[in-house]
Amino acid sequence: MDISETILSRKSIRAYLDRPIPRDDLEKIITVGQWAPNAGAFQISVVRNADIRRKINDRTHDAMVRSGNAFLQERASLPGYEPLYGAPVLILLSAPADAPYAAFNTGLAAENMLLEATGLGLGSCFLVSPTLALNKEDNHDLAQEAGIPDGHTLQCAIVVGYAAAENRFTVGERARKGSVRYID
Repeated sequence: MDISETILSRKSIRAYLDRPIPRDDLEKIITVGQWAPNAGAFQISVVRNADIRRKINDRTHDAMVRSGNAFLQERASLPGYEPLYGAPVLILLSAPADAPYAAFNTGLAAENMLLEATGLGLGSCFLVSPTLALNKEDNHDLAQEAGIPDGHTLQCAIVVGYAAAENRFTVGERARKGSVRYID
């Protein structure tokens, strides 16, 4: 698959099979994240441990319910909704709390990883909801357990795995977004 095909076929998968990702494929995904354009340090934490993923999922769900954000509260109230969508791998991208370009650095790394996952025939989804839970002081213990270093702030996350046939939490078909203006 060439890069344009990969970009155009990438979509957010919100339901996964309980099937591990081959180690070689996971290493490829992580490596392309490390090669993303950047302007500073960031951390990639790969969470395969089911118990830790469950804790993050549950605390994220609770944070969504309590967020005060109508969209997040609506999603969390859907029957059977799981913020991590049952994926076998959660990748957390954090950066030093005082890093001025942390969101850009981690966002670019996440996009590289999402595209690599697509190219490998895996499903993936970009997430920000875990930040609601893992950046709270009362969840510091869980953030550490998930590999986020002291002094770092979680910027974003992705989940990766084999897509399930039913993707009932999808938010609709992908559409081209953003406006374009050519200045000649």
